[in-house]
Amino acid sequence: MIKRKSLFFTYFKILIVIALIVVIILIAIKFINRQYNNQEFENIKTNMLLIKGKTEIISQKVEIKEKDAKYIGTKLKDKEVDDIIQNLIDNKIIDLESKKSNYYCLDNSNLKELGLENVKTDSYYIVDYKKNDVIYINGIKDNNGNIIYKLSDMK
Repeated sequence: MIKRKSLFFTYFKILIVIALIVVIILIAIKFINRQYNNQEFENIKTNMLLIKGKTEIISQKVEIKEKDAKYIGTKLKDKEVDDIIQNLIDNKIIDLESKKSNYYCLDNSNLKELGLENVKTDSYYIVDYKKNDVIYINGIKDNNGNIIYKLSDMK
């Protein structure tokens, strides 16, 4: 009888140790995932800041009518409205009818033309030359779980 009780307590102790190991592993996975998401957020934010810096210079050159100065990218009004753009319109991220905005799409070739060879995208960024804001069309979750599209909304 005593042997059974000690065997029961041994199994119980092993079960508690296994449960603790599982909890520690789950906490570690969550921590690593959070760190990865934070790093991804910071990378995208850095890319958007680089784009903003370059496009701000172009915007100023066009505004003062410097010779050969023109906006780089494809005018959003000229681009076919796809699901991504429609989603941004529906969520009021962009307003194509606004006179206060001048939206252009920047793909990898446009980024290269801006001198940003290290900034890559799977699709494109949208830049508003009038408001000098950059939009990441896929959105990125911040630390609070909110999906952020505009550089001006990032903290």
